[in-house]
Parts: sequence; structure tokens; C-alpha cells
Amino acid sequence: MKTRRKSTGLAVFLLAAMLATLAPACERVPDNVDGYTAVLPAALRAGTTQVIPVSLFNGAAPASGQVMLTLLKDGQPVAAATERVSGAGALKLEVPNIPEGEYQVALSGPGFRDEAKVAVSNSYLVFLETDKPIYKPGQTIHIRVLTLDPDLMPVSDSVTVEALDAKGTKVFRTVSSTDAYGMATMDLPLSTEPNLGAWKVNAATAKNKTQLDVRVEEYVLPKYEVVPDLPREWFLVSEQIKGKVTATYSFGKPVKGDLTIKATRYVGQWQTYSTVTIPIDGQAEFTVPATGYVAGVPAAGGQGNVQLDFAVAEKTTGYTEKTTKLLTVTQSSLVLQSIPSGSIFKPGLPFGFLVVSQTPDKLPVDTRVNARITYFRKDFTTVSAEQKNVNTVKGKALVEITPPKDAVALTIDCSAQGASTTKTIESGYSPTGNFIHLEQTSPAGAEVGQKATFRVYSTSEATNFYYEVLARGSVVFSDFSRGDELSFTLTPAMAPGSKLLVYQVLPNAEIAADYLPFKVAGAYPQEVKVGFTTAQAKPGDAVGVNVTTQGQAKVGIAAVDKSVYILAENRLNLKQVFDDLEKLYMLPQAELHEVIPLQSIKVRGASDTFKEAGVVVLSNKKVPGGQQFQNQVFRGRGGPFGGIAIEAAKEGALPVPSPAAPPAAARADQGLASVQRVRQFFPETWLWQEVVTDASGRTTLNVTVPDSVTTWMLRAVAISQTHGLGIGEAQLKAFQPFFLSVDLPYSAVRGEVFPLSVAVYNYLDTAQTVQVQVEKKGWFDLLESDTRSITIAPNDIGAAQFRIRPTALGTSDVKVTAQSAQAADAVIKTLIVEPEGVAREMVDNLSLAPGDIKTLDASLPPGIVDGSGRVYLALTSSYLTQTVNGLEALLQMPFGCGEQNMIVFAPDVFITRYLKDSGQLKPEIMAKAEKLMLTGYQRQLTYRHSDGSFSAFGSQDKEGSLWLTAFVLKSFSQAKDLIYIDNGVLDAARSWIVSHQNADGSFDQVGMVVHQEMMGGIKGKTALAAYVASALMQAGEKVASAKAAAYLETKVQETTEPYTMSLLSFALETAGSAKARAAYEKLMGMAREDENGLHWGGDILPLDPPSPQPRAGGP
Repeated sequence: MKTRRKSTGLAVFLLAAMLATLAPACERVPDNVDGYTAVLPAALRAGTTQVIPVSLFNGAAPASGQVMLTLLKDGQPVAAATERVSGAGALKLEVPNIPEGEYQVALSGPGFRDEAKVAVSNSYLVFLETDKPIYKPGQTIHIRVLTLDPDLMPVSDSVTVEALDAKGTKVFRTVSSTDAYGMATMDLPLSTEPNLGAWKVNAATAKNKTQLDVRVEEYVLPKYEVVPDLPREWFLVSEQIKGKVTATYSFGKPVKGDLTIKATRYVGQWQTYSTVTIPIDGQAEFTVPATGYVAGVPAAGGQGNVQLDFAVAEKTTGYTEKTTKLLTVTQSSLVLQSIPSGSIFKPGLPFGFLVVSQTPDKLPVDTRVNARITYFRKDFTTVSAEQKNVNTVKGKALVEITPPKDAVALTIDCSAQGASTTKTIESGYSPTGNFIHLEQTSPAGAEVGQKATFRVYSTSEATNFYYEVLARGSVVFSDFSRGDELSFTLTPAMAPGSKLLVYQVLPNAEIAADYLPFKVAGAYPQEVKVGFTTAQAKPGDAVGVNVTTQGQAKVGIAAVDKSVYILAENRLNLKQVFDDLEKLYMLPQAELHEVIPLQSIKVRGASDTFKEAGVVVLSNKKVPGGQQFQNQVFRGRGGPFGGIAIEAAKEGALPVPSPAAPPAAARADQGLASVQRVRQFFPETWLWQEVVTDASGRTTLNVTVPDSVTTWMLRAVAISQTHGLGIGEAQLKAFQPFFLSVDLPYSAVRGEVFPLSVAVYNYLDTAQTVQVQVEKKGWFDLLESDTRSITIAPNDIGAAQFRIRPTALGTSDVKVTAQSAQAADAVIKTLIVEPEGVAREMVDNLSLAPGDIKTLDASLPPGIVDGSGRVYLALTSSYLTQTVNGLEALLQMPFGCGEQNMIVFAPDVFITRYLKDSGQLKPEIMAKAEKLMLTGYQRQLTYRHSDGSFSAFGSQDKEGSLWLTAFVLKSFSQAKDLIYIDNGVLDAARSWIVSHQNADGSFDQVGMVVHQEMMGGIKGKTALAAYVASALMQAGEKVASAKAAAYLETKVQETTEPYTMSLLSFALETAGSAKARAAYEKLMGMAREDENGLHWGGDILPLDPPSPQPRAGGP
């Protein structure tokens, strides 16, 4: 028994110790509850479990009781959680997958019930990536969309992807769905002449949206990258600018040549003041004279700018790559900042601010700083002032102050070495003067698994501090502490940033609170390893791409020429992922206010703290709000607060500074090495595909290295249903020690001479005497010898040039070979040779009845450019049906000016429409037609005026063309369900046409038509009104088209010209007019019937347009 008593006593002692240190709820907690507090996120995420901390009180002491939390929609329960709470506890509320919107929460317990409004959110992340950041006309934009929840796990949903061209016009729209892995892909083909500039690609779901900018430009991939390296981003006005420049080929070798640096300073206008040229061999150091004088810009704090333009010209060939660097020019080498430890101070509590002394490019400088702190009352009179002199170490010094209890605002004025800064901070508010203040004592940005520690300062002694960690819209951790030190382990759910909310209940039933955002180093939940089976390979080699994931995952693979990323960068990465997470749950992170005189002070209370932390409080305790004090004395500039820049703190603790091939066999006959492979495949995007790893998380792609000598940048975006998102990257160097490159224009005109430039790169250990030869072909004349002999030193470049005159039309190949005794290379490039003169097309049609034999005259008209004539014969079973083999004869690629483009675009639409309506549209034909129509649509938008009209040359013309705008409106309206057409384009064109309608329903010609042949037989107001009315009816315009139809009804009897009568008859039939039958009968009465069948004759003259303005070239 004694032993048992000892054991029981020991157990009681240990239990008491545990209760005393672990939970106030485990002490002697009375059941009579007279107070409660529950804190929950202001926005609950659907489909998640929300942990809701609850505290019960008897006075200021803890109490116990049964508590229920209910989520309601319009008074009807949708979820509930019940728990017995002893002092402090938590309810686990299972939020179902319910629609977004406003809901209510009700907290009930012994003797109380409280309600509040909350939001339910279904928001998740949408990411966009394209294969490249920049595209040429005619290329295809490959798009990948990812939809993920806030835990970076896949979400399947419908997604709408749209593209806006450089003028902001929507040119592409498609609706797709992300699969079970949260991934979807689509392609956007570009026309050969799109609007150049920055395009926007948007992806939107019902829950979120995102945007990615790409550039569409006419460019040539750079051969090498020019990278300036300067010791800093700023220089004194009297200081020489020194640095170095590195020039490296995309395949990793250094560039030899000349470096030219042009220095331009801003003196009210940009002025070149120095040009320096020096040799470069991969790297070169340079010195540019001091600027001497620059104009300071007020928005930049009085600092000026100098621009350095760097150009590296390749030795021998003269090929040049450029880049630019903008530097700051300043009078002083010191910049001061004061960074407060919080966005407000608490009167009577310690408050710290960090003094930062650094150079203009943020490098630390140690100096002595004078800091003057002035405190103000609510009536804006001075309470007191104090002086703090500190020495910065590594550019930083912490200053501790304790503001007086009656201070509602303070200013911090810091100065050193002629530099100065001013900061204004406002106080928090408590009716009894009680506050708590949070400070992070562990390093910011700690990694998952590490401890985070914080200190709580309080002006009033309280039994417990209750604290919660909120991340991504949920409470991910909650606890309480009796001491002023808080500590917890960082979890993945807290990355990339969380908020620590701390509050205490005072004996007078008032709540004091503070919160502090803190950073957590992020990491992908999915570990992805991707790599090639070798680090370096020759063009044409077979290599493998190994992908490893955590379990089965879908992986989007992209491999792009590094030269593309020299131009621009847009790859999906960890920073973008976690930046988007912060946008979803952590905004606002900081505020920046303009320089204004302080006319009022807003002191914040506990309710402001809870609101800013993004939580809702249910409590019968006092949660004081803030107060506003108006400055009746200081208006405008002057006074203690005049002209002060008020910048809110970064809402966190004081920041921690960032840490700083073997040679080929020789040919016996000529002593030259033989060519082992002819290179002719040079893509910018090599790989763009999706694969799924097996159950063990592995897969291998077997691929062939393209013919480019470059570095291939490989990226793998993986999503698994169990581990979420991960991204892996790798590189492959495609290289051979001896190779040539050929520079050709995109196209040439027959008969015009152009230079074919060849560069030969020798990275062998010995000099090479190289024979460069252009293979003779029948499509061009060589104006000199087809062979050049050049000697190239090791690790050097040689160049040869051949003058060529094309003699044959079409797309042809040119083969260039470079051979030495040790090595050889050959390249085939293509060139488009266009005919001289202007393109014209003639069409003849006939119909055949069974047994008919007819002859077509296929002779070419006089004056045709030799070799440019083509005759196509298409036989179809009906007037419009086309077979796949004859598709090219009817469906054509739109080109030319705004009129020429429509001449080709409209038939593409009409043919596709007919095939679809007749059930003969095959998938392969639709794929072809869709690309052609998208191309024509994008191109036509380049000829659109700001008022919505169209003309042959767009904004170059003084006004839009009524006839062409009607033609566009009709064609676009008919194409609307075949491809994406922006409704805004249709509405604007329709409105512009209606604005030019006469009172009687007719139209006068506006603008000019260059290609009169495209108007057919339109002559006079009646024909024009009939055509425009048909376009308006096709576009769904009822009022104006009815008015035009009424006008046309008055013209049935007086119209005598067959073509006009046919337009009038069609318009009235479409309008459902009572005069439609009479118009049709009159049209048929004008017909002639002979051995050729039924037809209409008569001299048809086009409407005389206004005289066109002179212009250079044709449309």
C-alpha cells in the first residue's frame, strides 16, 4: 500500500507539473462561462478542414463548456463542429465543396451565441507557360496551362485561353479542360504578318486567372551573348566607369572580335559623350571617362543616369551582337534608410527601428548616424524628443526606443555625411493603454523543419498569450504560452509566408492583439530529377532524357535553344509559384504612399489588428477599434510633418540582410576529310511534349539531337496526384569542334544579286586550311568561283562570301561544305525565290453534264513574268466540294494589304462554311482551314482603324472604307463559329457602318477601294446599300438593316442592271421582305439562255471611287 501511495503521489505530482506547464485548460477550470473568444479566417477554403481555436473564460480565468461552431448559408446549416473546451481548445470544421460566396458562422456555448460573416473561397492557382518567350511571324506558340490548389496539388477544371495581339485585339480563344494532373496544352499558330510587339496570353478558370506576355517580332537568333559586368550599378559624377564585358557563344566558347562602348548621359536630353573601341577575346576590361555632368531627376532622388551601349563584332565576319546598361550617377556615395520593426508603435512599449547605411546599389557602408526621434500628442504638439547616435556595422544598426504613453505619432530623422531620411510612424490604440507587441527573434526566411522564435512585449500582465499561425487562408497551427517567448517548428504548410497572430485577454475583459508576417523558405512538394544521358553530344547523335519523379506523375517536357533565352526569359520557376501563392493569401505585403503632408493620424486598435491579419473574431470581450485625429493646425506644406514621405513598413520583423569529336577520316583522293553528316534541321524549340512516368516515377525519352550547334535548355514541369508540383532543369551542349554557319536572307527576288556569307569555326588544336564550296544548283548563278580556300588558326573563325543571283522561282536548297584535312562539315539551308513583278490570278469555271466534252483555254496572258505562271485544274462533284488532294487550290494562305487579305480570307470562310453545312468537312480539312482563317483574321486586324473601320492600308489611310468594312463584317460574322472572332471587333465595325447610314436607309461610299475588281459589279447607291444591308443582317443588326431594306424596296422597279438586281434580290430575301418575290422574278426575267446555259449579261462598270492618294509600292 505504501508503495502504491508513493506511486500515486508521484503520478499526481507529474500530472500537476504537466498541467501547470502545458495547458491552462487542464487546471481547475470552472464550468460557469461568462466569456468566449474564437478566431477564424475571414475567408474559408472550400473542401478543407479548418481548425478554429476557441477560448472560454470566467472573468479573466479559464472556463470549460461544450461549444458548437456552425457554418450557414442564408440561415441553413451547411457544416458544424462540436467540442468540449476547457480553457482553450480547437474545433475542426469540415468545410464541404460548396459554392463561393458570403456565409455566416455561429458560435454557441453555455449561455452565449454569436454570429459573424465569412467568405468561402474556392480559389486556386492557374499557371501559364509557353515553349518560348519570343516568336517569329508564322511560328506556333505552344501553350501549357496548370491548375493547382494552394497546396500545389492538381485540380481538374475548365480553362479558357485567349490571346491579345500587340494592339490589344483578341485574336485567339479556346476552351479546354485540365486533366486529372491539372495540365492542358494548346497551340496558337501565328500569321506570317501579325501585329508585332508584346502579345498577352490569358488563362482563366471560374476561380482564378493569369497572364503571360510573349513577344512577336521579326528577329534572327543571336549567335552569342554579351554580358557587361560592373563593380556596381552607380558611379559618382566625377568617377571613371570601369568594368568588363564577357561575350560567349550559345555553345559555350568565347567570342573574338572588337568591343565598342558608347556612353550617353542625360543632360535634359540624351547626349553621347564618349565612344571606346577595344579588342575582346571572350572577355575584355574597359574604362569610360567620367560623366562630368548629368541632369538629376526628382523622382530618382536627384540622381542622374548614364547609358552604356555595348556592341561586340565577331572577328572576320563582322557579325555584331549588342546590349545596353543603364547606370545611376550620383553626387553622394551614401543612402540612408530607417526601417521600423512594425507598422505601428505601442505607447509605453519598446519599439525598434533599423538604420541602414548603404551605397546607391545597396551595398553596406559603415558610418556614424545621428537619429533624432520626436514624439507628438493627438493635438500634434510635441511630447518630447531624443537623440540617438549609432555606428552602423555592415551597414546596419538597431535603435531601441520606448515611446511615451501619451504619444500618438513619432518621426525618425536620420542624417550622416550629407545624406538624410525621415520616417513617420503612428501608434496603436487601447482605451486603457494596454498593448502587446511581437518581434521575431529567429532569422527570417528559415527553412521547413527549423524552429521559429518570437518575443511578446506586453504593457499588462496576463495569464496567457494565445497565438495562431495562418497560412494560405487557414489556421495551420495554434497554441498558447504563459511566457513571453513563443516557439514552434516550421512546416511545409507555412511556406512561403505566414502570419503569427497573438492576443491576450486582460482582467478588464479587453483584448490586446498584434500580428506579424514572417517568411518561410519554400520548396516544391514534388522532387523532379531530369537530365540527358550525356552532358555533351554532336548534332545528330541519339541521346536519352531521363525523368524521375516521386511516384507516377505527368511531366511536360520543353527543350529550347539557349539563344532564345538570350533574347528573353519567361520560364516557370519556384519564385513565380510562391509569388502567386502570396498574391492569393498574403496581400497586402507592403504599402507605399506618396509624399503628402500629414493632416491626420489613424491609431489602430485590436480590431484593426485582427482585420489586417485576415481573421474574424467572435467574442464578448472588448476588442477596441482605432481612433482618428485630425490635424487642425498643419495644412499643406510646413510644420513638423510637412513634405514627409510616409512609407508603411514591410509588415514584419526587422529584415535580415541577404547573403551577399575526333577528326573524320581523310579522303585519299583529295586529302580532305569526308562529310559524315549534312546538317539541315535547326529548330528553336526541339522538344514540347508530355509524358507520364511509371509507378516507380521513371521514364526515358529517346531523342535525336538537332543540327544546331548550341546549348539546349531542358525543363520538366511535373505534377503528381499525390505529391503535387515539381520543376527540374538540365542542359545539353550540342557541339562539334569544326563547323560552319550560313547566313541567308529570308527571301530573295529572282535576278537580284545577294551575298551568301559563310563562317567557319575551328576549335581543333591545330590550324586548318579549309576549302569552302557552294554546291552549284540550277536555280542560281554563281558570279564567281564556287570554292574559297581559307586558313583558320586554332580556336578561331574564318569567313568566305559568294555572290549569288537566283534564276529560278520557288523554295530551293543551297548546300555549303567546309573541308580540311582533319575535319569537314556541310549545311543545307533553304531560300525562297520570289518572282519579279506583281502577282495576278485568273479563274475560269465550267460545269459538265454526263457525256459532255469541253475545252478550256489554259494559255497564259501576255506580259507574264517568265516562269511565274501556274495552271491548276480542280474537278469536284459539286460546285464547292473539294477533296483533300485539291485543298490547296481553294483554301489559300491570306496575304497582302487589307483588301488582298480579304480576297483570300473570305473564300476560305465560305468554302469551310459550305463543307461544314453539307456534312463534308473532314477533320484534316478543318485543321488546315482553321490555321488559314486564324492567320487571315490576325492579319486583317493590322488594317483596323481606331474607330473600328477597315481600309487597305489601315491607319496609313485617312479614313476607313465603307465597302471593305462591310466585307470584313460579313466575312467575320460567317467565320464566328469556325474560329474565334472578338465580339468587340464586330460591334465596332457594325457601329461604324450604322453611323454612316443616310436618313432614307441608303449609304454613300466612304473611303477608297484600291482593288476595284473585288467589288464585282457594285455600281451606285442601290448596289452599295444592298451589299451593306446583307452584311449588317449577317452580323445580326436589325434596326439599320430594316431601314436599308425599306430603301431597297423602293428601288425594285427602277433597277435595270442585273448584278445590282441580284444583290437587291438577295438582301430583300434575307430580310424577309414582301417585295423579295417581285425582285427575284425581275432578276430571272433579265436572264439569257443559250447553248452555254442560263446567264446574265450586260456591261458592268464598278463604282467610281475617290481618287486614291499617291503612295509608294502596292498594297
